[in-house]
Amino acid sequence: MIVGVDVGGTKIAVAGFRAEPGGARRRATAVHTLSTPAREGGEAIVRAVVDAIDVIRGGEQLAAVGVGTAGVVDQDGGISSATDAISGWAGFPLRAALVRALDAPVAVVNDVHAAAVAEATAGAGRGARGLLMVTVGTGIGGAVVLPDGLRAGVTGTAGSVGHTELALPPGLAGRRCGCGGVGHVEAVASGPALEQTYRERTGAARTLREVDAAARAGDAVAEEVIAEGAAFLGRALAGAQALLDVEVVAVGGGVAAIGERYLAEVARAYRAAAMPGPSTARVRSAELGVDATVTGAAVLAPA
Repeated sequence: MIVGVDVGGTKIAVAGFRAEPGGARRRATAVHTLSTPAREGGEAIVRAVVDAIDVIRGGEQLAAVGVGTAGVVDQDGGISSATDAISGWAGFPLRAALVRALDAPVAVVNDVHAAAVAEATAGAGRGARGLLMVTVGTGIGGAVVLPDGLRAGVTGTAGSVGHTELALPPGLAGRRCGCGGVGHVEAVASGPALEQTYRERTGAARTLREVDAAARAGDAVAEEVIAEGAAFLGRALAGAQALLDVEVVAVGGGVAAIGERYLAEVARAYRAAAMPGPSTARVRSAELGVDATVTGAAVLAPA
């Protein structure tokens, strides 16, 4: 059995897979989820992952493990940087710890990188000549998959569309990103950023779901906030495509769950800003949802 693992700040998901021709993976077990012991540190997370793997493999031999995790992953499979969602995660040698605990080959990549591999293999980018994926939620993550595979980059940060700097209008130009930078698209287009913009313009504190509901009910400010965030993202994607020129741009995450009107605005802004060639790329919704990271991690497992 090949196992795919998704380590997030609130939950861990694990599933078993079988290898298929061409590197594809067929899921063999249901996804098993458990709460992440995020306040207990890296060793506690390793124990939780090992226990979950024991549950889903049921005594079957373990061939290899792939892990998609929150945080930036270095070339040795360690966590080079991370938010404080998981205590002590930055600097933790995750791959080495799992190899010792499991006595099996292990690959570790960033969770969005893993999800993009799944989308390129079996989702929005299947059969395409390259995929740029972006996930828009609490933050904005991204990944690049070329025809010959994932490009994580020298430092594991390739595809970080959320940290593209944009020329922003007054009132938004000074927004500080979670990484500390100013003017990044994440600071104006992520879920919390849209909530902040709505609050600043109306004085009402609403969740993104409530802002979306208000927009559907005809609230002009809510409509403007959502369209503006989508447009900022589209511009950032156009900038990335000037360098990548891949065939498919996939958009996922909680903000993208707003639906087709959000994706349509992202695509409109993208085509308006992109070069003539890359402007023809297909801008699509990601297809695999919560299963994407475990599936992509299993594809990347060194079996």
